[in-house]
Amino acid sequence: MLEVRIYRGEDQEAVVALWWDSWHSIRSGLRHPLPLSEWRRRWADEIVPAQAIVVAEDEGAVVGFAAADIAVSVLTQIFVVPCHQRRGIGRELLAWAKRSMPGGFSLRTLADNLTARAFYDHHGLVAGDACISEVNGMETIEYCWVPLPAHDAAAGTALVTPHGWRGPPGGRASSETAAC
Repeated sequence: MLEVRIYRGEDQEAVVALWWDSWHSIRSGLRHPLPLSEWRRRWADEIVPAQAIVVAEDEGAVVGFAAADIAVSVLTQIFVVPCHQRRGIGRELLAWAKRSMPGGFSLRTLADNLTARAFYDHHGLVAGDACISEVNGMETIEYCWVPLPAHDAAAGTALVTPHGWRGPPGGRASSETAAC
């Protein structure tokens, strides 16, 4: 049975391995320029101390995770083990992000990540600007989710903004990337 729970320190190896493997499964031949050791360092030194993190666990195994920099309304990571995709795990992780950042949020994904882009489109996120990731040097696409006004909430889709979303009132955008 699927459970989305708060990240614990003992999840680190499973989460970093999932992150590395999932990222490299985006398309055949995709290689990140940084070694796995740098991903471990980044996870431990940059993500864990500064972000809210949840894991999706199924029968004792970590099958997905999400991390968010709540202060700047950015979903920095959302990954599901490839063989567990299309089972509602990503939807549950995205729901956590929406509950955690009810005023809206942004994320970035690789332009090549057609599976993730279709997922975000399906779940009401709006594609915006493209840029080159500072982490991996690859093209990314910004997506945003903005909740509907209360009277339209039954529709369950995001508002489309003409020039991309830049955070909630008083918030600021971040250059942190979701899929890098």
